[in-house]
Amino acid sequence: MIPLMTAFDALKERLRQCRHITAQRPDRGSFTTETVIVTAILVGIAVAVGAVLLAKVMAKAKSINLG
Repeated sequence: MIPLMTAFDALKERLRQCRHITAQRPDRGSFTTETVIVTAILVGIAVAVGAVLLAKVMAKAKSINLG
């Protein structure tokens, strides 16, 4: 779970930087910034879902009795 939290911290910092840049130049790139933010959020959700699925598959695989 630690790497996932690190990824979220990096995402949060990047979003903060995007908001700061947008606040300095509100007349430029609002559509592009919104697109990047939405894409970053969707990627974060996909990473979280992938981590949960990986944990469940690994738990099931370890529970298989081979002997």
